[in-house]
Amino acid sequence: MASIGGLSGTTSSSLNGLKGYGGLASGLDRDSLIEGMTQGTTSKIYKQQQKKDLLKWEQNAIRGITDKMIGFADKYLSTYSSSTNLFSNSFWGRNLITALGANSKYVSVSGTSSTADTLSILGVKQLARKAQMTSKIPASDRTLETGAIDPLEVQKAENLPGSTIKINYADKNYTITLPSGKDANGKEYKYDTVGNIADSLNRAFQDIEVGKGKKLSEVLQVEISGDKIVFKDKENAGNIFKLTGGSALSYLGFKDKPDSEFKELDITEQGLSSVRNITEDDIYTKTSFIDRIAEKELTFTYNGMSKSIKMPTKEELEKAQENSAIMNKLTESMQDQLDDAFGAGRVKVEAKEDGSGLYSLGFQTTTPNGKMDQSSILAVSSGDVGLLGANGAFKMNYGESNRVNLDAKIAESGLAGAQNMTFPTTIKINGKSIEVKAEDTVRTLMDKINESDAGVQVTYQNSSDSFVFSATANGASGKIDVGGDFANIFGEFNKTDGQDAIVTVKYAGSDQTMDLVRDSNSFKVDGMTISVNGEFGYVKDEATGELKLDPSAEAVTFDAKVDEDKIVETVKKMVEEYNEIIELVNKETRTKPNRDYPPLTSAQKKELSESEIEAWEEKAKEGLLFNDNDLKGLSNSLRFVLSPADQAALKKIGLTTSSTTSDNGKLSFDESAFRAALKSDPEGVKEMFTKEAVKDEDGNVVSQAGIAVNMKTAFDKYAKTLGEPKGILIERAGSIKSPASITQNAVYKQLEEIDARIESLQDTLKMEQDRYIKQFTALESVIAQMNSQSSWLSQFGSGY
Repeated sequence: MASIGGLSGTTSSSLNGLKGYGGLASGLDRDSLIEGMTQGTTSKIYKQQQKKDLLKWEQNAIRGITDKMIGFADKYLSTYSSSTNLFSNSFWGRNLITALGANSKYVSVSGTSSTADTLSILGVKQLARKAQMTSKIPASDRTLETGAIDPLEVQKAENLPGSTIKINYADKNYTITLPSGKDANGKEYKYDTVGNIADSLNRAFQDIEVGKGKKLSEVLQVEISGDKIVFKDKENAGNIFKLTGGSALSYLGFKDKPDSEFKELDITEQGLSSVRNITEDDIYTKTSFIDRIAEKELTFTYNGMSKSIKMPTKEELEKAQENSAIMNKLTESMQDQLDDAFGAGRVKVEAKEDGSGLYSLGFQTTTPNGKMDQSSILAVSSGDVGLLGANGAFKMNYGESNRVNLDAKIAESGLAGAQNMTFPTTIKINGKSIEVKAEDTVRTLMDKINESDAGVQVTYQNSSDSFVFSATANGASGKIDVGGDFANIFGEFNKTDGQDAIVTVKYAGSDQTMDLVRDSNSFKVDGMTISVNGEFGYVKDEATGELKLDPSAEAVTFDAKVDEDKIVETVKKMVEEYNEIIELVNKETRTKPNRDYPPLTSAQKKELSESEIEAWEEKAKEGLLFNDNDLKGLSNSLRFVLSPADQAALKKIGLTTSSTTSDNGKLSFDESAFRAALKSDPEGVKEMFTKEAVKDEDGNVVSQAGIAVNMKTAFDKYAKTLGEPKGILIERAGSIKSPASITQNAVYKQLEEIDARIESLQDTLKMEQDRYIKQFTALESVIAQMNSQSSWLSQFGSGY
């Protein structure tokens, strides 16, 4: 036996792990003796394990061949969705189709057709369009404005935004800062009720990673119990989970008093509840408007460009003293900064008084010459904690803009006619009633419409500030009829009815024209997909005003050719991959095994490094399929895919079988000859690949099958993955491409039998070891008694 690093074939070790005790009385190496006495059974186990390894390697080698065959078949022989399937008409068909003529700019074409050159398009009378409604006037009021402000008001500021919660999970500490603004889905974080607090915390936890790909929300759930907050361990996986601190805990009721000491608490599956109810004093702190805004920043976005501006200092605002002076100071400061940010005269800031002492700030897009600019989009995209949101100092929503705020409630969204509406109300579309509630945002209303069976889809176009309603049905089939409170919410619309495309065609050899009426501007004709994008070929009759064909207009015609480059490249690649399979099969059947490299036993592997094991097993795996009958049969089948009777015809299209014996049936491909044949007779080339064998009445073959058919027959015989019976090699070794075969193949059954024999031999080994241990234990006991007697007798002899 060969060796690596001094490894010998006699290496042995107990499979069941003897304890390594020696004989205390006898001095014998008990375990070594037992290993020697059970060597026969141990060797049998090793041999079975080696046999199992050989079978697994053999199975993998066979699967290496079938994987290549299955991949080849999927690509070239059986998957009709494959663009390189040799049996597909579209592969061989005339699929390079070109529209010709002066009006071809209005027509595009794709597909496969043998009759494309018989069709011409004389004109497009009208294009198809869906029924559609578009806002007549701007959908929004085109203003960006704060809510009503009393500059000297003492407001209620939410305490929780910006505060922290600290937890320990799996021995790691995490600090969560409670966010303000909107989450990734556009929903605002709110902390004004116990329910909203729980919801906002759960959403905030979705952004905190506490392990590889694991979010805090997956392991921690926030619930409410009355006016208390409850943290629950969703995972309950034995990890240490504790609430350890944070500035939010006093507001969440986990402290009796804000200044009381907090000791970390376990978060359990049953839940960790706050110790007291959350009150309004926990949720809000009374703070003056000036204190809430002083030196904080608002971020404006103007036509996609974002800039932050800073509010005046507390001292500057308090110095103004009166409401009007405070608002003037605020206006001046913001105007200067917006001019610097976006250019002078682009955004005008104006303070407005409503007559009752309340003010609002308006932001209007303008041009530098002072005119209103309705084309520009201005939004307050974000702000420091406490400035924006339902309870913010400026009483305006996050994302508020001079367009419709899709995520705001309808009455607060800036929709031109919706501010004074009464809810709930109903809109009707195509006879379907859709309820509109006070809590609906514009986006949720749009979702209701789009998800209804009214047969329309609505979108909002931010740049044009308009809603567009489109019928879901194409062409003249679609309709849009509205009623109820629709106009009060969405305003007035321009409406266009749906219509079908009318395309006038003519076929070669016919004097008759035909109008194709289709609900779409893209449609199929004779295997081609034709798309029209403009009207042509018609003129208006001056007498009747009707459209009629213009005899002087040039018709659009089509030229269809075979995609020679694609077919040539595919066949060339197919021959290369086919030859690789032949080479692999021949290599496996011709490689002789090296008997000096049997599979390593588990004991032998312990003496080697990974690289030494890899080098040994590379040798041991060679020749496992030497002279294998199944593979020899496969090799023979692959050798004759080019029918002998068609050799001359195949040679004309550039395909021959290699005359070199060692190639064992590899194909040779003459690209020039193949391309020439394809150019002159594409149907004839296709036939040489796809024709079926023809037999006479007596069953004699009078016409041989094509190359692809012969390949498919051979591949199905040995590597078929579907149906019964499966391919010979699949039945033998299984394949991951055929899930049922993984445990239903010959090698798998053999492996099961070997496992059963190994288990039986291991039981035998255990019984032998137990028997010898008992015998050695008894021997040790006898020797110990004899030693004791000898010692006792020796003391009498010492006196004489």
